[in-house]
Amino acid sequence: MKIRIFAALAAACGLAVLQAAHADTSSQPAPEIKSQLAFTSYYVLDQQRALDFYVGQLGMSERQRITPSPGLTEIVLGFDKDPNTPGILLMHRADRTTPYQIGDGFSRTIIRVSDVKAMVQRLTQAGVAIVRQPTEVASLKLTYAMVRDPDGYLVEFIQTQ
Repeated sequence: MKIRIFAALAAACGLAVLQAAHADTSSQPAPEIKSQLAFTSYYVLDQQRALDFYVGQLGMSERQRITPSPGLTEIVLGFDKDPNTPGILLMHRADRTTPYQIGDGFSRTIIRVSDVKAMVQRLTQAGVAIVRQPTEVASLKLTYAMVRDPDGYLVEFIQTQ
């Protein structure tokens, strides 16, 4: 009987110590986690056509090409060469012959530009179909426009005042 009482007391004391230790750590503020958008990533059927749009028309630069497995290429794009700023990651499968279906969960990629109207004019001259002409939203102090890239993904341009 004494052994059972001793074991029960030891277990209770051990539990109390664990609870006290947890209480001490839970009262401390959690460390701050800083986040930043890294990439929007999606598959494209024709990598050259996609590069003509993103690099040739939008002015992005190719930062890097990665081949994680045979037949799969990842092309990292950005508006500068800094790998720590947001960009687009184009995924291309060499054996794919049919267009990708854009899921109903994807909305759009949003790109901040200094002049929405000039961007739309450039894209119109290049034959890109404009989904939404430049539209001012006074309450948000911004102007936006939308186009579709060659694979059908929606790209929105915003200009803040």
